[in-house]
Amino acid sequence: MFVKNYALKLVALAAIVATPAIAATAYINQIGYRPGDFKELALVDANGNVDFVNSAGQVVLSVTPKAASFWDASGQNVQLVDFSKLSEAGKYSIKVNGSVLRSDLVVKSQTYEEIVKASVKWFYYQRASMALEEQYAGKWARAAGHTNPTAELHNSTGASGTINSSKGWYDAGDYGRYIVNSGITTYTLLSLYEHFPAYFKTLKWNIPAEGSLPDLLAEIKYNLDWMLTMQAADGGVYHKLTSLGFPGDVMPAQDNSKLYVIGKSTAGTFDFAAIMAMASRIYKPFDATYASKCLEAAKKAFAWGQQNPSRNYLANPSDVSTGAYENDNPNDEKILAGTELFITTGDASYKQSGSSEYVSYWGDVTGLATYEKATHQTQFGGDANEAKQKILGTADNFVNRAEKGFGVVMAKDDFVWGSNSTAANQGVWLLHAYYLTGEQKYYKAAVKALDYLLGKNPLDMSFVTGYGTKSPKMPHHRPSTSDNVEEPVPGMLVGGPQPGGEDVGSKAEWKCDDYRTGQAATAYTDQRCSYATNEVAINWNAPLAYLAGALEAINAGYAPEFAVAGVAKQDVPASSSSAQSSSSSIASSSSAVNVSSSSSVTELVGNSSSATSPAASSSSAASSSSNGSGHVEGSSSATEALHAPVQAKMPKYEPRLRFDDQKLFVEKNGKRFDLKGHRIK
Repeated sequence: MFVKNYALKLVALAAIVATPAIAATAYINQIGYRPGDFKELALVDANGNVDFVNSAGQVVLSVTPKAASFWDASGQNVQLVDFSKLSEAGKYSIKVNGSVLRSDLVVKSQTYEEIVKASVKWFYYQRASMALEEQYAGKWARAAGHTNPTAELHNSTGASGTINSSKGWYDAGDYGRYIVNSGITTYTLLSLYEHFPAYFKTLKWNIPAEGSLPDLLAEIKYNLDWMLTMQAADGGVYHKLTSLGFPGDVMPAQDNSKLYVIGKSTAGTFDFAAIMAMASRIYKPFDATYASKCLEAAKKAFAWGQQNPSRNYLANPSDVSTGAYENDNPNDEKILAGTELFITTGDASYKQSGSSEYVSYWGDVTGLATYEKATHQTQFGGDANEAKQKILGTADNFVNRAEKGFGVVMAKDDFVWGSNSTAANQGVWLLHAYYLTGEQKYYKAAVKALDYLLGKNPLDMSFVTGYGTKSPKMPHHRPSTSDNVEEPVPGMLVGGPQPGGEDVGSKAEWKCDDYRTGQAATAYTDQRCSYATNEVAINWNAPLAYLAGALEAINAGYAPEFAVAGVAKQDVPASSSSAQSSSSSIASSSSAVNVSSSSSVTELVGNSSSATSPAASSSSAASSSSNGSGHVEGSSSATEALHAPVQAKMPKYEPRLRFDDQKLFVEKNGKRFDLKGHRIK
């Protein structure tokens, strides 16, 4: 008995030693990765290679993670895993030491198209003054809210009486409409169309038609129409249209609070001038009369702003408690307004000096003027060069950040209120650097910014409602709270983690229990009470739409007209084409060998092929030679073989791993290559 028990204990001990417990976590973009594109995931608490397993249970790629680095935003040591060589469309599981970490990794073409459509369609769900019909809104159909166009002029406007003001987008989780926040939001969406007009002329997402306008311009016009109602006869623009206080937790049609036009501000007026000048040139091919109306409004607003340089909205009036959007220095708005008017009219009297190395938000839009100057070289000359250098300097810093920690651009100090919009705007900044240079490092970092928003983050969640394996269920958004529909309105980017805790407090005051973790990147709660981390806003969704939309357009073969050659890419089809059906990247786990220690990639080359389809070869070459991901570079036949998708049928001269004179090498077609792809003489 003693011998038997002792033997059993030894067997149990051996089992424990052989299969150590794993508490590893893999963080991925939960929407998916493009077949021929850069791909990266983050790994925490793991030890060993990462295996990618297809639906047939076969290991198709094994990757050695990079060395761990500490990310102070989450307090974690993180390993980055570059799996760009996983190029066949499909759904995969991720394993470490035989344990499945997750089974929701997707590789597909047109990867972000649904995110693009959802993020822009959300603006339709935010429309004031109209009913959302079931044919467009589905289960989120609702009655019209705030249909009475008459709004009283608050005494803070310096006027009395009423104006008619309807349409526009509700700003966030409440029902206010604000010129300042509409400014940066509308700019971002207009620039998306202006940069990729051919792509967005045909992309549709089921919203009511507006004449012959593309869907994106139809949606934007709904807000432009409201903005135009907010301009006074003297050219100045009223600051906002809200009730005196925030509404209760009711649907728009049940919010019967009296509406007021509140304040008149220099910053808001210059914001308005910038947007109308921009809109005039974009809408001109579709409606010259409307374009002229926008341009005249922009000129009047700019003139008023110059005559009233200090009409600053410093705080709400004592009887008002809705969003303030305070501003004590409207110079940045003036720079943007003058820049847009100069681009549209060619009148040098509008031209403004000044650019910035900082990503814009509603309170400082100099970065938007920086984009415009850098991308209009002919008009701005030396100013354009200065703007370009500022964009590239900041972008290089972003690229460096994204090589460590979670592989994202966000730094600890970026976790402010609405941190997810910071991440999205960083991605937009990086794309401008990419347009101006064609350098893949900027493109890759922009992809990483979107990866973060869609799940590659320490909360392991997509921050977009309705999309991803795990996404917000209870955003701070009155329609989603009170519509009796279980799922929130889809396509909303929630504000995201930040440690301020402004909404921590008594539940009687619709506040939250303390959700702060001591780490900036995890200070978040998916509860309706959390207006500081889980609210939504139009100026947060707009850069998400731009980032995802631009990446889709680029991969559909489009580029802005000012971009350098080579910016446009070609998406690898995800259908069962001859290129993909003939290449399957299939190999058993027993055939895995470490091919390149310098790139930390374990290629499965036993069963590999020396022949690939042209599409597979070109996409593989693009991902290896131009994306700066550490792949083996060069044009030798061995390099091509190491990068090519693996075919199921073994040809006559497949590459083989050989061991001779204590050295490991690849033999192909009678020639020998080292593990970096260099020919051995």
